[in-house]
Amino acid sequence: MQKYSDFGLQARKLMLQKGITLKDIAEKLNLSTPYVSEILKGTRRGEKQKPIIAEMLGMEKEVVK
Repeated sequence: MQKYSDFGLQARKLMLQKGITLKDIAEKLNLSTPYVSEILKGTRRGEKQKPIIAEMLGMEKEVVK
């Protein structure tokens, strides 16, 4: 199984609940799907993208850090 950051785990959980795919997020951010995946895994910092992803998913602000 893929290893995700705390942010990534929470994001993936909400994505599954809401039927949102990596492709959906990537298209809205104008990024590649692998890039978004790397942000969720924590291999890319995604400092600019994390707040946008969190807002899209309705995540708590504390999780973004």
